[in-house]
Amino acid sequence: MELARAAPALAYAEDVLSELERNPVDVLVVDFMLAGAVAAGERASLPTAAIMHTVYCLPVPGRPPFGPGFRAHLGPGWRLRDTAVAALRRHTQQPSLRDLNEARRRLGLAPVASASDQFGYVARVLVLTTEDFDPPPARQPLNISYVGPQAADSWGSEPLDLPFSIEDRRPLVVVSFSTRCAATEIVQRVLDTLAGLPVHGLVTLGPALAPGDLRMPGNVVARRFVSHGLVLPRAQLVITHAGLGTVMAALAHGVPLLCIPLKNDQFENASRVVAAGAGRRLGSHVRRSALKRAIMQLLSDPRFREGAGRMAEAIATHEGRAVQELEALSAVDEPPAELLRFAGERPAVAAP
Repeated sequence: MELARAAPALAYAEDVLSELERNPVDVLVVDFMLAGAVAAGERASLPTAAIMHTVYCLPVPGRPPFGPGFRAHLGPGWRLRDTAVAALRRHTQQPSLRDLNEARRRLGLAPVASASDQFGYVARVLVLTTEDFDPPPARQPLNISYVGPQAADSWGSEPLDLPFSIEDRRPLVVVSFSTRCAATEIVQRVLDTLAGLPVHGLVTLGPALAPGDLRMPGNVVARRFVSHGLVLPRAQLVITHAGLGTVMAALAHGVPLLCIPLKNDQFENASRVVAAGAGRRLGSHVRRSALKRAIMQLLSDPRFREGAGRMAEAIATHEGRAVQELEALSAVDEPPAELLRFAGERPAVAAP
């Protein structure tokens, strides 16, 4: 993942610094992907918390490059794969890194070898998942804290008025794909598969899909948006693109997942669902026959609900941890410097 991709890094930094002049604060909280905002916290010498709304994604020696959901393997062939992918990524990120270092120069900050090195000057990186779901790297930076998912409010949610009889014991399958891209083809394939199964289905459309975009089977209803807190306690399975928010919400309720990742961090999330024993992963070109087999397996094999239940227990132990971390930072007189180190190593510094 390219952390320096916010090309107007200087503009982000100046906006944050201007706001801090108008409204001084004790702690700055920023999106970890906004490189300029991260630099602003360093420039302002404020205790800064960067919210990492993915699984842990910074480069770590011995870990496969983040993104494709690679499994870690030993041996020269696998190391060659990881080295080649990492080198290609560094090459493609060079223009963004130059923009970031130019912004840092104008802010009076030292250059960095990569955007991830900025996190050496951040008091906390708050990862919005748990160590059980996303095992930390063996050489974990000192300023990383896993705080669990942060449940979203249910504003805009439609009532859960499902037309299913209470006596009807067929399992409820929730279909939830991205709210920002119309994954019409794969959603339709899932709905066509559900049509032939002894289940009820609920598909959430979000702003990207309209009811007219899909052929709705008789055993599936569509809603624009329904709060996770309303539907997941009744669900037996979630079929999803594996965005972290949906994955964490399902696991918080102990619901197994069928992950069909499409882009970005979804491949990494899906691989962790599988590793946790809480679901399965399929490709976006999966045939309906394979979809059917996977759905029936996830509904009938208790091991998947047990795996999801273990994740639910872990998530519950993290409740309130993000607030505790921020409160602790507000009591810090001096922000820690250069916390990103592995066994005493310091981040490398590149020439501007």
